[in-house]
Amino acid sequence: MKIFFSADAHGSTDVWKKWLNACATHNPDVLMLCGDLTAKSLVPIIKRGGKYTCHYFDKKWDLETEDEVSQMEKRLASVGVLSLRCTEAEVAELQADEAKVTQVIHDAILARMEEWLDLLVERVDTRKVIAVTMPGNDDSPDIDGLIKSYQDRGVVYPLDRVIEIMGHELISLPHVTPTPWDTPREMTEEQLEKEIDKLMQKVKNPRQAIFNFHVPPYGTSLDMAPELTKDLRVKADLGQFYFSHVGSKAVRAAIEKYQPLLGLHGHIHESDGLERLGETITINPGSEYEKGILRAYTIEIIGGRVDNYLRISG
Repeated sequence: MKIFFSADAHGSTDVWKKWLNACATHNPDVLMLCGDLTAKSLVPIIKRGGKYTCHYFDKKWDLETEDEVSQMEKRLASVGVLSLRCTEAEVAELQADEAKVTQVIHDAILARMEEWLDLLVERVDTRKVIAVTMPGNDDSPDIDGLIKSYQDRGVVYPLDRVIEIMGHELISLPHVTPTPWDTPREMTEEQLEKEIDKLMQKVKNPRQAIFNFHVPPYGTSLDMAPELTKDLRVKADLGQFYFSHVGSKAVRAAIEKYQPLLGLHGHIHESDGLERLGETITINPGSEYEKGILRAYTIEIIGGRVDNYLRISG
């Protein structure tokens, strides 16, 4: 079995399309992009007279033609940013109504997710390739129903169940330990432990299982993130950045207890790599979505063991 695994696309259409193209270049049996699918920000493209302007990439952009506006929308989408064509009056209206801003972002997120899922079923032969995608801690619960609606077209939504894949059992969790940003899917270590144990009650062969847990195991090379000050700035001293472990102790304990074949993780963009915990190989591909770069691993499983793996960046 050959798995192509990526994580943390955060709304980058370039990352999503490159992930889909992996079918042609790497010929996987299982195609996975799991955790933190949706965008974090929205940029207004404001109509003033017959022209548009927007502010992003540290500059102001004056857009004079429909083609220039379309190209800017594509450029923003490529790096995970939503855009909204609007007038100055509409911008003022949004600035005065936080609930309306939330609704606009919500609608834009669902529209992009639907566009992505349409591309998936169009470009990937789901009769031959098992295509798995799921949300992460940054994703609103609203996208779950959308992903589920594509299950009859071959898209695999893996949460809350065990997925049988070519002799292996896949269990998945989108939650992470508490963060400073209070994201939609966070759990205490105690809650994560209970969720893992609940899933493991359904697993018949733990040693051949695959843990697809968005949060990486604590105290490894996969969970090192920059330390933050109280005002959420990166802590540094004389140009030296400080890092600390922010993964899950419950996830690490579960891996050490059950010794699954493979642990697939994400969440911490800076901590790409691979580490062995006992007999289990754990992987975090990292993320450079803000540059439109796909980060991934191919993993080959032969005879019930991980036989080969390769880090991908493109």
